Amino acid sequence: SRLYREHIMTTLKIPLKVVIAPAVGVVLAAPPVLMASEHSVDYTCGRCAAVLLHADEGQIHGVLIRCTKCGSYNLTEA
Repeated sequence: SRLYREHIMTTLKIPLKVVIAPAVGVVLAAPPVLMASEHSVDYTCGRCAAVLLHADEGQIHGVLIRCTKCGSYNLTEA
């Protein structure tokens, strides 16, 4: 619908920091988009700009996400 398209176009997008693949630890994979909050910010891959996470700004800290589109590892702010 038109309202949905307008919401997508006006959603704040924040690129994540691309980091070197970790030797150990838990890594989440996205897309599909990880959902922490519905009315939120889109956190995107720092390399290819794919949307990886929907969360409120500052809600998620220290999470490592591997982008399934380009293979980059992205870190949410610690």
